Amino acid sequence: MTAGIKIINDWGTVLIDDAFPTLAMLAQGTTTLDGEGSGYIGNHAGMVAVRSTSVVGSQHFNEIDGYPAGLYLFGPPGAVVQWYVYAPPQEPPSNFGLIIRDGAGRLMFDAGRKAARVAGLRSASTRPGWQGSAQFDPGRAWAVMPLVYAYDSVNTFQRWGDPQEYLQHEDVSVSGAAINGGAITFGMTRTARRTYGPYYGLPLPTRFTYTGNNAALAVLDVTGY
Repeated sequence: MTAGIKIINDWGTVLIDDAFPTLAMLAQGTTTLDGEGSGYIGNHAGMVAVRSTSVVGSQHFNEIDGYPAGLYLFGPPGAVVQWYVYAPPQEPPSNFGLIIRDGAGRLMFDAGRKAARVAGLRSASTRPGWQGSAQFDPGRAWAVMPLVYAYDSVNTFQRWGDPQEYLQHEDVSVSGAAINGGAITFGMTRTARRTYGPYYGLPLPTRFTYTGNNAALAVLDVTGY
């Protein structure tokens, strides 16, 4: 038989496998998006699940011109967002419950950490105005984690100061979701603006755009978290 431990539910779904880490909660918090429709939540090495009544998404950015490296939330200005960062379980392990390591001694499962409880998966090839929906138990608390990001990043330039000085604006929209009870709406977030500079020299004569059209999202049960 195959070595190791596997825990499988009545429907044949593998819940714990010593060959693959079970994602555990690394950090959580609540953030109100600023007037540009974004919010920085820290330089965490993990994946973000969000819970808001507005369509909100997340993205990781490198450090650039006053914006620290890390995870940002995007959505309508003033939106209140509960967020959860998940990652493979961290050392040292907790001192409660079942601990599973792989053959190399790496921590794969820690019952003392809050696990990522996936209840559903959704995917889409996005387009402007794209939306989808799903219904889950309204008695539970739900959050949505992007697995593959759809995004639009439109860069434009604005003269600033002397003729050789300019600002660069980046208008960002990413795939996300809104959660109202058990009703979940998937779609692209409202555009949030990031401004870089001032720079010196000649900017590009026209705007430029980066686009990724495919989205995959996981619905997580965060009841009690």
